[in-house]
Amino acid sequence: MEISTIAQAKNHLPKLIHAAEAGEDIRISRHGKLVAVLISAERYQQRFNAGEGVFQAIMQWREQQPGLDLTDAEVDSWRDRSIAREFSWD
Repeated sequence: MEISTIAQAKNHLPKLIHAAEAGEDIRISRHGKLVAVLISAERYQQRFNAGEGVFQAIMQWREQQPGLDLTDAEVDSWRDRSIAREFSWD
């Protein structure tokens, strides 16, 4: 996985995009801290669609549990509430 600063990424974006298209993950850092990852559109779709599969599996599991009566408020209370993970069901 190639590591690039934001300035390097700006100056070499076409090269980095070609590398991502070829399957390489490009990590982009600012002041030594990882801030972004550049991946191919194909890989992004694989990851995005995988998330839908997980959601569907959870919903199917909930439907198969007789007597399990969880309210949305109960389920919402289980999630991570750290600042970096803000989320809303709406």
